[in-house]
Amino acid sequence: MSDIKQLLEENTQLKKEIEILQSKMARVRIWMEKEVKAQAHKIAKSKTSKLTSSVKEDFLSENFEEVIVSRINDYFGDLLLLNAPKWTIEWITSAEINYYNMMKNPTIDGFAVISAYHKVLDLFIESFITNNFRKFAKKKWQTILRVNDPLEKSLNLIVNSKYIMSVGRLYGLLRMLKEEQKLYDYGKCFKEYLDKYSELKSILLDDEFYEQFTRLNKSEVLSSKRHSGTISKKDTTEARKILIWDFRDKKSMIFRILEGQSVMY
Repeated sequence: MSDIKQLLEENTQLKKEIEILQSKMARVRIWMEKEVKAQAHKIAKSKTSKLTSSVKEDFLSENFEEVIVSRINDYFGDLLLLNAPKWTIEWITSAEINYYNMMKNPTIDGFAVISAYHKVLDLFIESFITNNFRKFAKKKWQTILRVNDPLEKSLNLIVNSKYIMSVGRLYGLLRMLKEEQKLYDYGKCFKEYLDKYSELKSILLDDEFYEQFTRLNKSEVLSSKRHSGTISKKDTTEARKILIWDFRDKKSMIFRILEGQSVMY
């Protein structure tokens, strides 16, 4: 009898804990929605002032600011947004307003859209990949440049001088790992790092993710075309599909990196 009584008491306690957790999650959801709305509103206010009068009227009449907020909230969800680096929401909002402007205005190209999404990728790479790699390399005493190699020089600066790892550099590293090319000290250290953080490795070296990354790299929207200052609407639309997939398919690069990060930590 005492065992049954104890089980009933434990079950009652568990129900109470679940109710408390659900209440906390509800408050988090409300707070997150307000936070996303506030950040999106701030960016929208600054960006819409630069739109042409006709586009601005369309933007306001279609209530596109609210559309962006709903898309971001529905696509990522509360927990992923809580784990997102600072400025993620701002840059995604900025990218989408610029995308709206580009689609409405025939004289506008996609440079501002790609630049904003590029910043999101840079944030993710620094927060979820490079930051821990620096710590890992230093723990492994991998802080000395021993080979006159471009990749080794770059990784040496990333570890010791807190340089950012560019999107192109990350892709090059993943390609070398995929193709089992020869690696030197820093490259081997990065491979060990991914072996330790298996969840991150499974995302970055996943065939589908890597194929998306390859298409993005070959499009040159984050390199030569971006540096030229003009990016066509076609290139922009295709890159946006890879990066955010129109907030529909959760196999986009940005979603998968953020989702993987939430699993790791």
